[in-house]
Amino acid sequence: MNLNRVAAVILASGFSQRFGSDDKLLSDLNGQPLAAHSAALVSALPFHSATAIVPANNTRLIQLYDDAGIEPVQNHNADLGQGASLAQAIDHIKNTPVDAALILLADMPFVTAAHLKKLADRMDDRDAVASRHGDVPQPPLLFARSTFEALATLSGDKGGKAFLATLSNTAFVDMAAREATDIDTPEALAQAVAQAQTSVD
Repeated sequence: MNLNRVAAVILASGFSQRFGSDDKLLSDLNGQPLAAHSAALVSALPFHSATAIVPANNTRLIQLYDDAGIEPVQNHNADLGQGASLAQAIDHIKNTPVDAALILLADMPFVTAAHLKKLADRMDDRDAVASRHGDVPQPPLLFARSTFEALATLSGDKGGKAFLATLSNTAFVDMAAREATDIDTPEALAQAVAQAQTSVD
């Protein structure tokens, strides 16, 4: 599947409760806000459209996505969970001329363009293609248009991975441990910073 037939969606409106009082997605990683890494990845690829679901009134995060050429869509019900955020994203793009939606998380900074292209290459006539590390499916997730109606009804914390389990016509693309890293705690961020410094040295 060509990326120009895909709508890219970054989910960036979670509460990040395990990160404490700081705004996780604006925390520094290698000289840039954490959210800027996935934003740069999406901006560099020829998707039909690029959208980020962001917390309502988070002006700095909204500006970050604006500057990256990604449309920020404010989520006024972030407390309803990731499933509801995903449903809002699908509702936003469902009437556009795309064949699939690629769902990424803003706190996964090390996903590569090569991996996203592999997901698209495996799509064919499948309902979905998921990333996988070990035996565990995880984002990024690519969902066919045929799933949009059901995705738009999700609610609570049952997001893309839970929905994926209800589908039968799926495929998986393995990803390296570094690519699969998500930053959920200050400790995870510090470890990612240390790894980056080691690779530079």
